Order: sequence, then structure tokens, then C-alpha cells
Amino acid sequence: MPEGWTVCCLENVAKVLDYLRKPINSNERNSRIANKHENELFPYYGATGQVGFIDDYLVDGTFLLLGEDGAPFLDKYAIKSYPIKGKCWVNNHAHILEPLCDFDYLMYYLNHVDYKDYVNGSTRLKLTQSDMRSIIILLPPLTEQKRISVKVKYLFRLLDSIACHL
Repeated sequence: MPEGWTVCCLENVAKVLDYLRKPINSNERNSRIANKHENELFPYYGATGQVGFIDDYLVDGTFLLLGEDGAPFLDKYAIKSYPIKGKCWVNNHAHILEPLCDFDYLMYYLNHVDYKDYVNGSTRLKLTQSDMRSIIILLPPLTEQKRISVKVKYLFRLLDSIACHL
């Protein structure tokens, strides 16, 4: 391992804020948003992204969500972790993380973890909070985390540009 890098668990590089999430069934959510104007509504997030709107919010800030159940954990190309920003509601199908390291580095890292040893379930894979906390993270010094994040963003923009011209 390069000098200055460490091996740690996810719980050492992110605050777990799952106590901020709250499940609500679709019938209740639909009744709460009925006859409301879109400027009265807030994004409602689940395991893989925004799944609708709701008339209230539980969190306000910039957070990283990681699927708990229903995420495509075994698809190495699929998104399992994504950013949210602003006032919103997170349901119980996503873990809420506040990174203590470079935000984008952790997001990219969590999208490329091999989850086979961390998830369980026969029909719907689940990443329990205790298993999530134990995910092994290879953590370089902060300047290197930022350098890696910048390079990854650049490469994704390049890929998007190439795809637009195909």
C-alpha cells in the first residue's frame, strides 16, 4: 500500500445518520401531496435515488446515501451510493452518511466496493447497518483523495462527451 494510506472501516470515515430517516407508505405519502403545489414539496429518496415527493423534510444538508435494500449491490457498474443536497426526506431503504473524508472519493469508492461479503438475503439483498459500518475502505491522505476525485470526475465528463457524439 502506498505511504500514508490507511485501511479502515466505513464507520471511521463517515457519520451514520440513519436515525434521521423515516419510512412512510405510498398511500400516506400520496395523500399528503394531494392538491399541493410543487413548490410545497420536497424530494423523497430511497435505495437507488429519488422515488417521489413529500410535503415535509427530515434532513437539510449535503449527505451521501447508500442503499440498504433494493440496491443493485452485485452489479459492479450500478450506482449504490449517491449524493443528496438540500431539504428532503429519506426513507428506510437508504443509509444516510456524512463523510468525514473527501465526499466524492467516498461516493466513488462505495460505488465500486465488492458487496458480496457485506449483503445478505435470498430474494432481496440487504446491507445491514452493522455490515455497512464494517465495509473496508482504503483511505489515502486527503490531498490524494481530492486528486483522485478530480481525476474520476474528469474521466466521467470525458465519457459523457464521447457518448454524446456517438
